Amino acid sequence: MYDKKLAYIVKKILEDSPHNHFKLKDIARAIGLRKHKYKNLIDTLFKLAKDKEINQKNRKYYAVKVKNTKNIIGIFDATTLARNKSFAFVKAEPEDIFVSSEDTLNAYHNDTVEVEVNYQRNGKKHGIITKVVKRANKKVIGTFQEYHGKNYIIPDNSRIHTNFAVNDISNSKTGEKVVLEVTNWGSREYYKIPAGNIIEVLGKAGNPDVEILSVIRQYELPLEFPQNVLDELNDLSDEIPANIISKRKDLRNLLTFTIDPASARDFDDAISLIQDEKGFTLYVHIADVAQYIGIKSKLFEEATKRGNSYYFPKKVIPMLPEKISNKICSLRPFEDKLTLTVQTRYNTDFKVIAQSVYESVICSNARFNYEEIDEFFDEKKELETKIAETINIMRKLSASLTKNRVKCGYLRLNIPETIFVFDDEGHVIDLERSKETDSHKMIENFMLVANEFIAKELSVGKTIFRIHEKPDEERLLKLKEEITSYNIKMEMHQNLNIVLQNLLNQLPDENYHRVFDRKILRSMKKAKYTVENMGHFGLAMRYYTHFTSPIRRISDLIIHHQIKNKLNSQQTPFSSSHLFKLAKIATEREQVADESEREVDLKNKTIFMKKKVGDEYTAIIIAVRNNSFIVELDRYPVTGIVELSSLSDDHYEFFPQHSRFIGKRKGKIYKLTDKLNVLLSSVDDEIHFKVL
Repeated sequence: MYDKKLAYIVKKILEDSPHNHFKLKDIARAIGLRKHKYKNLIDTLFKLAKDKEINQKNRKYYAVKVKNTKNIIGIFDATTLARNKSFAFVKAEPEDIFVSSEDTLNAYHNDTVEVEVNYQRNGKKHGIITKVVKRANKKVIGTFQEYHGKNYIIPDNSRIHTNFAVNDISNSKTGEKVVLEVTNWGSREYYKIPAGNIIEVLGKAGNPDVEILSVIRQYELPLEFPQNVLDELNDLSDEIPANIISKRKDLRNLLTFTIDPASARDFDDAISLIQDEKGFTLYVHIADVAQYIGIKSKLFEEATKRGNSYYFPKKVIPMLPEKISNKICSLRPFEDKLTLTVQTRYNTDFKVIAQSVYESVICSNARFNYEEIDEFFDEKKELETKIAETINIMRKLSASLTKNRVKCGYLRLNIPETIFVFDDEGHVIDLERSKETDSHKMIENFMLVANEFIAKELSVGKTIFRIHEKPDEERLLKLKEEITSYNIKMEMHQNLNIVLQNLLNQLPDENYHRVFDRKILRSMKKAKYTVENMGHFGLAMRYYTHFTSPIRRISDLIIHHQIKNKLNSQQTPFSSSHLFKLAKIATEREQVADESEREVDLKNKTIFMKKKVGDEYTAIIIAVRNNSFIVELDRYPVTGIVELSSLSDDHYEFFPQHSRFIGKRKGKIYKLTDKLNVLLSSVDDEIHFKVL
C-alpha cells in the first residue's frame, strides 16, 4: 500500500545523496524499515517512479535531477539574512529557491530577481541570483548616524540587511528618522555598501508619531486624497432622494443596531432579528457604498490603488474619504442609510430555511461596542427590554452557528492581538492582549452567514472569492514530527480539518495553545483573493467571499457592484481579466496592510520595553532556533530573543526535530512551553532577554 509519509522520507533520502543509486534494501536500511513493511515500501517506490517523482533503472532508485533552468523570476526574501544567517530565499513558482549569501548579488528584500537553479539538495532547489529585475524600494527609511566621520542610515526594516552610506545629509542630525533616496545599490563582490541622499527628515527617532510616519513613508502609504478624487465628493449628498427609497425594501421600522470596537468611526454593518412562532429571521445590513461610488469614478480608482484601510494605533489611513466612510455610508444611529441586506430565515432549531439579498434602507436604533454587550452578557449592564430580548436570542443563534461550523471542521485558533494603551500625549503606557468574547463571536458568525451566502449567489458566474487552500501535507508531517516529541498525538487522515481540530483539542493547557496555535497557523497557507473558487480551509467553507466591509476593503466594494447588478438583472460590470487583476491587487494591498501594521506594533512595543530594561519577568518558550530561542512574556504580549551564547552553565546541543536544546554535561533541557524567569537585558531592533 502506498504510504505518503514513507514517500516523503524516501524522496528526502534520495535528494540528500543525488549522485547515489539505491537498491530496495539500501533504502529500507536507511529508513530502518522492518521486513513486514517491505510491501508498503515497494508499492510506494512503484508509485513514485510511475509519477516521475524519483528515477528507477536496473532495480535501483535515484533522485530526479534538477535541470539547469535559467531565467526563473521570483521575489527575494532576505528575512534569514537579517537574522545573521548565511542564506536567503527567492520566492518563486512552484517552490522557493535557496540562495547562499554570497550568491545574492546586490538584491534586497522584496526585489524582483532573476535566479539560476544549479542543483537540488535536502529537498531544496539551490540557485544564484543573476540579475535584479526590479527594485522593491527606491527609498529607504532609517535612523541617521555619524560614525568615525562617516555618515550612515540604519534601516528601520530589519529585512533590509545592510546599512546605507549617506552622500548628502541635508540638514539631518544624528538620531533623527530620515528618508534616503538610493543612488547606488553597492556591490557584494567589491564589499561596497549601497548609498544615497537624504531627501526628508521626519523627526526624532523614538517619538511615537515620528515612528508611525516612518512606516507610512516606508510603505509609501497615501496620507492625502488627490484633488480630482475630492472633487467628486461635491456631487454626493447626505440626503437620500425619495425616488431611491421607493425602489428599496424599507426596514426603517425594524429594530436595528451596530456592534463595533469602541474606537470605531465607520460602521459598515448592522444587525436585526425577529422571532415568531415558526422561527427566527436574521438581517445583516451592509452599507451600500456601491450606490455612491461607480466603477468608472475617480473614487473607485483611488480605492483600488489603496486596496483597503490601514489601521494603526491612534491613526487610520482610510480607503475612502471621510465624507463617505464616516458620514454618508457609515451606519450611524438615528440616520436613514442605504444598505444591502442579507435576510436568513431559521426554523426553531436554528436550521436555515431560506435566504435572500436585496437593496434596503434602514435606520439604526443604537450603537454598541463589544465591551457593552459583554457586560450585558455578564449581567453587569442593563439594556432596553426589546434590545435585551433580541440580543439574547442572537446569542443563542450564534452558539448554534458556532457548533455547526465546528462540526464542519472550522478551526478556531487562539492568537490574541495587542491592545495599546496610550496616555494623553500619545505615549504607550501599557500593553494588553485582546480577548475573543461572545460579542465578537456573534458578529463574526453573522458576517460569515452573509459572506457565504453572497459567495454562493455569485458563484454561477465570474467573481472574486476569498480562498484558503489546504496545507501542504509535507508541512503537516514536519509539524507532526515536532509535536509528537511533546507527547501529543497527531493522527493523519484524509480530512485535514479534523486532523487539526483533534490536535487543538489535545493541547493540555493555555501554555500549549500559546505555542502550538501559532505553529498550526504557520503550517497553513495564507488566505488570498482569487477568481478561482478553491474553498476556505480554515473556515471549512466551500463558498466564501468578502462582502461585509465595503467601506474599508476594495474586494467587498467589488462584490457589492456585482450583487447589485445581479439584483437589477444586469451583467457583471467587470470582465474576467479585470476581476483577475483586482483580486491580485486586493491580495497585494492586504499584505502591505498586514506588514505595515505589524511594523508599527513592533515599534510601539520596542519603545515601550526600552523603559523596562533591567526588569524581571516570567515567560514561556514559544520557538527554538539553532542558536537562540524566543520567549513570550506573561505580563505583556511581547516576544524577545534569548541567545544561546548567554547560557553560561553548559554547552547546549540543538535538536531541531524536537525543538529543544540539551546541555551536554548536565542534561538540562530548554524546550517549547517551558516557563522561565528572564531579565530584559537590551532593546534595539529586537528585544533581548537573559535567563535568570
